[in-house]
Amino acid sequence: MEQSEAVDQDEQENILSQVEAKLSQYHSTSTSEISNSEIVSNPYRKAFPCALRRRGVFPFLRQYILLGFAAKGVVYFLIGILAIEAAILPEKKAAGTYTALKHLSRQPLGSALLCLLSVALLGYVIRRLLQAIIYPGHASNFSFKGILQRMGYIVSSLSYAGIAYSALSVVFKLGKYDDKIKHSVEKLFEQPIIGEAIVLMAGIAVTGVGIAYLQGAYTGSYISKFTSANMDHRLEYCARLMGKIGIAARGIAFIVTGGCLILASVASDSDFAGGLQHAFRLLAAQPLGWLWLGLIGSGFIAYGIYMLIAARYRFYTIR
Repeated sequence: MEQSEAVDQDEQENILSQVEAKLSQYHSTSTSEISNSEIVSNPYRKAFPCALRRRGVFPFLRQYILLGFAAKGVVYFLIGILAIEAAILPEKKAAGTYTALKHLSRQPLGSALLCLLSVALLGYVIRRLLQAIIYPGHASNFSFKGILQRMGYIVSSLSYAGIAYSALSVVFKLGKYDDKIKHSVEKLFEQPIIGEAIVLMAGIAVTGVGIAYLQGAYTGSYISKFTSANMDHRLEYCARLMGKIGIAARGIAFIVTGGCLILASVASDSDFAGGLQHAFRLLAAQPLGWLWLGLIGSGFIAYGIYMLIAARYRFYTIR
């Protein structure tokens, strides 16, 4: 079933790319001049209005969304650099998103860079919201799987909106670091049994996301479609490889974070819970922790580079 869905999606994106190529020939004309028979005869004609709007009506929005890809890549690249630094230098500690943003603020023009990063990240937030509202990339939009997918996109949009806010909070000193996951777990534990059950389900869900990332890295199903005609095949091969490595690293980080939530629920101890920074520092405390940090940090750097390449060459579809 999953294999057939992947084939359908590939076929759909190939058709969309052909339509976009057709549209490029008519860039000076209205989309109404395109033959209706070309759309009606196509089994994926319902997706075409999105493609038409992307080309003819919202070119700026499309570029802004791709700029969001680049901003996301910068964040992961920075976190990866700091993780490698912590693996090499004993006095350094691995950083989560907020600490990485604070590190960037201390660099030359750091505040200006953080402001730009915050604005650019909103492009990725818009992308996720569009996916949740318009077209999540599967045949049955309101199936159980489709609803879960839409919910995942909304959660993702909120998380990156949070990163954008964190960048501004560092610049304007709106607050200090607060591990929101740990704080939320502490609040939940104030409700006996129910709170622990919620934390346990959250841990299982986060772990499941991590496993899905590992599977997506292995199969390549989470790798972006590139406009191969405008991209050197060697660069495309390297980008896909870096994407797989980066997605696998993200998967491991999610699994560690989810495992910590499960452990916190079982032990009824919020100290086990935490976000990415907590996961990094937990790994660093294990045997060969420096190796784990180095591997995941390298994976995050690879993912950051992959996202920067995707911002330039990705064939953007809402999926």
